[in-house]
Amino acid sequence: MSKTALVTGAASGMGRMVAQRLAAAGHRVAAVDIDEAGLAETARRSPNTTTYTCDVSDTDAVVKLVDTVRADLGPIEQLVHAAALCRVGSTLAQDVSEIRRVMDINYIGTVNLCQAIVPGMRDVGAGTVVLFASVAGWLPSPGLAAYSASKFAVVCYAEALSLELAGTGVRLIAICPPHVETPFLEGIRAVDPAILGGSRGVAPEKIVDAVERAVANLKSPLFVFPGPARALVLARRFAPNLLRKQIARMVKPNL
Repeated sequence: MSKTALVTGAASGMGRMVAQRLAAAGHRVAAVDIDEAGLAETARRSPNTTTYTCDVSDTDAVVKLVDTVRADLGPIEQLVHAAALCRVGSTLAQDVSEIRRVMDINYIGTVNLCQAIVPGMRDVGAGTVVLFASVAGWLPSPGLAAYSASKFAVVCYAEALSLELAGTGVRLIAICPPHVETPFLEGIRAVDPAILGGSRGVAPEKIVDAVERAVANLKSPLFVFPGPARALVLARRFAPNLLRKQIARMVKPNL
C-alpha cells in the first residue's frame, strides 16, 4: 500500500472508477459520497477501500471527515475531487435555492476539500490534487447556467490555488472533460434531452485514462482537456461568435 488517496463522488460514475483503479493499484482509498449504498458497491471486493459518507458542501463535516481519514489511513497523499451536482433550469426562472445548492456542492465543496487537505500536503512538500472541473466552466450553454457558473468558479479557484502552490511540491491538475456518459449525464438527459443538443458523451474510461496520464506526467499542465474538450475550448477562444451561433442552433431546451 504505497499511498492514501481520498476520492469524492465515489459512489458512481467517474469517481467510482477512479477509486476502484486506485485501490486495484494498491493504494489505501478513502471513498467518499453521500450515497452509502453506492459506496458499498464501489468497495465490494476491495479490502483496501474504506467508505465514508459526507456532504462536501458542509465545511465542518469535511474537516471531521479528513481528520477521521487521517486517523484511519494515515496522511492523505492524493485527493481526487469528483463530487458534483447538476440541475437544469432557465437563467431567469430557476429557483435560487437550487442554484445555491449547485454552487455549494460544486464550488464550496471544492474549497472545503482543498482547505482541509492541501495545507497538510504543503507542510510535507508533496501531494497530488485532481479537481474535476468541466468544459462547461469554459463554455456555457442554455439550461445549464447554474452548473456552468459553478464549474467556472472551480476553474478560477484552481488557477489561483496553483499560483499559491508554486514551488511547494504539491501538484494540482484540473481535469475539464466534455459530456461523459455516466449516470450524471443520464440525469440531465432525463430532465430535458434537448439540453445536450442530441450529442452523446464520451466513454468515462477515456476521461479516467486522461487523469491517470496527467498524474503520471510530472510536466502535465494545470488544465487537462480530454477528448473533444480541447477543440471546444480553442473554438471558444478563437471563434467565439461562430461557436455561440452553433450552440444556439443545436441546443434548444424546453425551459
